[in-house]
Amino acid sequence: MPMRYPVTSSELHTATQATIEGLKSLRLDCCLVGSVACSAYGMSRVPNDIDMVILTSRYTQEELKNLLVRYNPGFYLVASKDPLATYRVLWFRLTGYHRSCKVDLLLPGTMNIPYVDPSRIHRVSNTRQTANIYSSVLSAEYPLMPFLPLLLLKLQAWQDHGESIKLFMRNKQPTDIQDIRELLQLAEQNYALSAATAARKVVGSAHRKDNIQIQTTQSSLLKREGPYLPESFIETAKMRVRKFAQMYPWSGKQWIMIGFEINSGVAFRATTRSTQSDVRGLESMMSSLALNF
Repeated sequence: MPMRYPVTSSELHTATQATIEGLKSLRLDCCLVGSVACSAYGMSRVPNDIDMVILTSRYTQEELKNLLVRYNPGFYLVASKDPLATYRVLWFRLTGYHRSCKVDLLLPGTMNIPYVDPSRIHRVSNTRQTANIYSSVLSAEYPLMPFLPLLLLKLQAWQDHGESIKLFMRNKQPTDIQDIRELLQLAEQNYALSAATAARKVVGSAHRKDNIQIQTTQSSLLKREGPYLPESFIETAKMRVRKFAQMYPWSGKQWIMIGFEINSGVAFRATTRSTQSDVRGLESMMSSLALNF
């Protein structure tokens, strides 16, 4: 159902809590993905819908939707706009005329979403005021997809949107790029190796323009979270990372610092503001870091 006005952060919070409570009543583990999870980690963009992964094989997606509708009359189902679709779309009612928030219930395997062991779900309870308009209203414990698979799923969305034959899907790519930029900045701030550690791990000569790689230590985010994710998911992500870094050189430093290797002649400066893919940028970064280390 179309919304006359965008959903507000407090309304989204209400719908998110209702979804979590409904799934908890069914004794189901779940975790948020998509823009709600990204915002809870600190991304600035306010989401307009909810994506929730339910860690179960007991129910189908349609059964889960019906169970939530029965649990809370605020939820309701409408037919898909696709005349060939056999599924219905779940919405949560908001205050006002024809105002609702869409809720997508997803299962592991859907859209390559990996299964996450419930013990590894990141739980956040944030009641402090922040610059993030959405995070400032969080008052309940939110179950979040761990940061690395969340970031890599956003990267997958960027690729899928860019390869779509549908114009409206391709038009989502600029938002994906901005989201990835912010998530990489958050990764650098909270999860990455120090720049000095990464710079010391250059393999081979920085003068070689055909194959520049930086290896990381076992404390990198990829080393910590990668073993808990399917190998195929990580290997596909590595290819996407290289493609993204080639197209957007400003991202290379962050990818390196969270554990990925960047190849094919991509070079990076110490600042993400620059997009100059010049080997001298990497040399300058390493020299200054070595002096300060």
